[in-house]
Amino acid sequence: MSRTISSILTFRASSIGDSLMGKYLLENIRVAFPDARFALAVSSRIAMIRDLFAAYPWLEIVEANKRPGSLSSLFGRGQQDVVITPYTGGVFPLAPKIAARLIARTLVGYTDSSRLNRFLYTKLIPLVGRARAPRLLETDALRALDIPAAIERPTFAYVPQPHLLERLGLSDGKYVVLHLFSGADARGLSPENRRTLIHSLSEALPRDVAVVLTGSDAERESLGKEFPSNVVLASTSLQELAELINHSALMVSLDTGAAHIAAHLRKPLVVLASCVGMQWWSPEMYGAGVPSALFTRPDICKGRHDYSSFAKCLEAVDLREVAQTAARLLHN
Repeated sequence: MSRTISSILTFRASSIGDSLMGKYLLENIRVAFPDARFALAVSSRIAMIRDLFAAYPWLEIVEANKRPGSLSSLFGRGQQDVVITPYTGGVFPLAPKIAARLIARTLVGYTDSSRLNRFLYTKLIPLVGRARAPRLLETDALRALDIPAAIERPTFAYVPQPHLLERLGLSDGKYVVLHLFSGADARGLSPENRRTLIHSLSEALPRDVAVVLTGSDAERESLGKEFPSNVVLASTSLQELAELINHSALMVSLDTGAAHIAAHLRKPLVVLASCVGMQWWSPEMYGAGVPSALFTRPDICKGRHDYSSFAKCLEAVDLREVAQTAARLLHN
């Protein structure tokens, strides 16, 4: 891009995975324009996203929804040199598109079925299907701005939590993190299969290796109160979760934000992903070897994922094989 950029904002879904990729995009722009102001706008979970990026003082998290105070904080930042709207599985809503247009000198986004896009966007990036890895979609946005992708692989920094392992009674590298909660039944396992995986992993691992079950108190309580003796229940902030993952021997997780933190940290990782999330785990996303193993059964859905209940393409996965794979990775 020939002119200097002094302010950049990108809209993102209020999730860890999407926000981490927004940070990856802005990091690349920051290499070219280190003195610019950078902001990531989300509609909800503001405290969670701010916690996620506690180690990134250069990145401002902005609330962008219909609340009057939210609009003031968005428009109060003034005109932005560049605003980038996200790729979605459907249509990015019209209201935030208009807000983005009002604050942007240059508005960059991705094609969808809206007929108004040609009136709103400065640059539109062709988006066909869902198979392209999100990291590559971020580099498409960089290319539209004539900015090179100086950072090839996403990384993540967090604020160290030096007393966490002691508090949980854990030793560095002597535990496996297990995250079984996705926030949506349609991309998750049933409670019965979650319990099966807990017990299978507990049995497959050496007895001196703990299984650390993460998630909220309510999520873990949904699985009952009886767990194998080597299972440790952990309630953590996002910074603590990153510390926990980084000092683990391995992580086993559904396709969630916790798994993406592990991938950014390049930890050994076993992922169970629904058929609609496989593009997040292609080799083009994090590079060869991340994740260490991917389990899914897209043949069950045959291109028609059922959103009405627990993910059939996950329910059909052999969970004992998942546990055995994790045990083998532990010994490598």
